[in-house]
Amino acid sequence: MSETTFNPEFHKNIEESYPLLISMAETMHEMVMLLDDDRRLVYFNRRFKIFADQHNLSADYGSRPGNAFKCVNLSLGKEICGETSFCRYCGATKAIEKALCGESGMEDCSLVSENGNAYDLRISTSSIRLFDKRFTLYCVMDISSENRKNALEKIFFHDINNLSSGLGLITDVISTYAEENDIDSLKETLPLLTSAVTNMNNEIKSNYMLSLAEKDELDISLKEMDAGDIIRNVASFFKETTIDKNIIFKTVIPESDTLCVTDENIIKRIIINMTKNAVEASEDGETVTIGFKRDNGADIFYVKNPKVISDEVRMSIFKRSFSTKGIGRGLGTYSMRLLTERYLKGKVYFTSGEGKGTVFYAEIPANL
Repeated sequence: MSETTFNPEFHKNIEESYPLLISMAETMHEMVMLLDDDRRLVYFNRRFKIFADQHNLSADYGSRPGNAFKCVNLSLGKEICGETSFCRYCGATKAIEKALCGESGMEDCSLVSENGNAYDLRISTSSIRLFDKRFTLYCVMDISSENRKNALEKIFFHDINNLSSGLGLITDVISTYAEENDIDSLKETLPLLTSAVTNMNNEIKSNYMLSLAEKDELDISLKEMDAGDIIRNVASFFKETTIDKNIIFKTVIPESDTLCVTDENIIKRIIINMTKNAVEASEDGETVTIGFKRDNGADIFYVKNPKVISDEVRMSIFKRSFSTKGIGRGLGTYSMRLLTERYLKGKVYFTSGEGKGTVFYAEIPANL
């Protein structure tokens, strides 16, 4: 079928001519769709219609799967699902291409919609012939809740286990110094204990805030505050708690006009996540810059590190289940976008290039 001959009523022909196929599709637990050879929806079952209505998606005949799920990478309106630079790494695209080659496909797809919702989808595809034409049977299972629960648990327990192990080592050292009555060494070690406890408390608060945010249960409290104080507070936190690397922390704060209206806990969490990622990407002796500026009526917080992000990583960086640190890790960049867009009505973006490093920005309206 070509773009000019698409018939939005074609699903009725399928329902009339293949009642057994439709009956099976309607009894399945997955969302079931049929795509034509141009990847457009010519049929979808009731389960997808319900899911679309619940999540403000587009259950429209003639649209491609990415458009139906309102993929954020298509939000400019010019991009076509399956043909953007992001689609090269998309599981849904890979599964469809296998079906178009006559093979069965199964791929996982992490997708962020225009409204800020994130979905982890398991896509199953196969080729099917109807009316002597080739179609793609496209089945979708929403595994978001399962993946979210697993990811949060793995991250939380991984980080807490590391921190508790560090606490154990520090307390062992303190006990040894106490037994030896080595007061000077005790004084040198106590800041490490304070740092470990502070980091553990920070991880607990971070995971709790993300859990509330994903369930739309996070309350916001807007008030006027000094952006410079927020930046200095975050920089001080990392100077005190970054003990495994020798990172230089630099702050860039305007001399005036730094008052902004925002939620202190949320914006601080966003900047902490940006800085944490920058620290993890940096090496000993490198500089991480934390700054603030005002531009075109927006308050912009940013964090810079000298490393450059590869093309493959940058295409997936805001997806909930994506991480360069292994399965069950990450969520930092995803939570930045979730908190900024859903709760502060702003946007998160980044730039990365040779000689310029990587800069993450959290831009929020000055009149929030």
